Amino acid sequence: MRSLNRCRRLLAVFVALIFSISCSRTGLLLDDSVIVADGGIVTNLSNCLGCRDLNAECGTANDDCGHMLNCGDCSLPNTCGGNGRGNQCGCQPKTCADLGAHCGDVLDGCGGVLSCGICLAGQICGGAGPNQCGSNSCNALTCNNQGAACGKISDGCRQVIDCGSCFSPLSCGGGGRLNQCGCTRATCAGNSAACGRIPDGCGATLDCGGCAAPYTCAAGGPNLCGCIPFTCASMGAFCGTMLDGCGGTLSCGTCTGGGARRGGGAKVCIGVGPANCSEEGLTCTPATCARFGAKCGQVADGCGGILNCGICTAPQSCGGEGVANQCGCMKTTCDLRGANCGSILDGCGGLLTCGSCPDGLTCNSVTNRCSTGS
Repeated sequence: MRSLNRCRRLLAVFVALIFSISCSRTGLLLDDSVIVADGGIVTNLSNCLGCRDLNAECGTANDDCGHMLNCGDCSLPNTCGGNGRGNQCGCQPKTCADLGAHCGDVLDGCGGVLSCGICLAGQICGGAGPNQCGSNSCNALTCNNQGAACGKISDGCRQVIDCGSCFSPLSCGGGGRLNQCGCTRATCAGNSAACGRIPDGCGATLDCGGCAAPYTCAAGGPNLCGCIPFTCASMGAFCGTMLDGCGGTLSCGTCTGGGARRGGGAKVCIGVGPANCSEEGLTCTPATCARFGAKCGQVADGCGGILNCGICTAPQSCGGEGVANQCGCMKTTCDLRGANCGSILDGCGGLLTCGSCPDGLTCNSVTNRCSTGS
């Protein structure tokens, strides 16, 4: 009976070794990350701030990690900082005096209408130019005359006329052009998204990029790169030094017993998680990096130790393209950088083309976003 039990234990250790070597770390992480609640979450953005953290709804802002965030645009007539507050959409209304208007109704520059008085008897408002008193007649302009598709506009004499509204998700001035229907697209940074896809608010989606291994998208929170580490218990490891799946190591105990007892040899640790102590007298031959197809980083050697499988040459990094223990480079995306025009560096030695601007807008050479300025 004792011999039968010893055979059963040997078989269990053997099965654990085969299972641990044949299962990929990525597969285990995806399975265990759902149920291992005591492992915590490791995120590669824990010290960086997002647009929401900075209360920035527009413009560019520093994330405190050496990167600039593009927090989005404002719908006209609002502009970023227009109310005197940085990274906030707003508008500073003007007065009749500011506008040099002496009569009639005039727009205040922020969507409101000002009444600037009347002319003396015998004079016509608009007779000397828009909202100016004079003796000449004034031919009022229409929305069509001025190419206005929405919103309010001056008739060129003394009145403000209403040119209609836009259908959602479009808004008047939303595309960056006054009195034109358009949509202000969201940005990845403006929604604190570092990976995956999110709605752009205009009926399409934004590509916010991927994560370098061992991080996965949403493990650190919605659209955030993160990693849920193993514990010794969660991977069934009772001995040796194991990898926690997130770049760290675990000390899962040592094997005792054996030696001179019954003439057997010392027990050894077998497995990469699961891992157990062997019966007396067994030996363990460490695996190689080639056995796992690992080109870089660390892997468990199957005998309770860790193999160092090399480093990568920049701009590549280990796991950089999302595959563990493989050199690669995760390219950025235009959406992740908040760029909607021109060309930007892709982070891997190449260029990304991010589109062109519609008529009336130009590509800002600093932010790579379409705007009314250069």
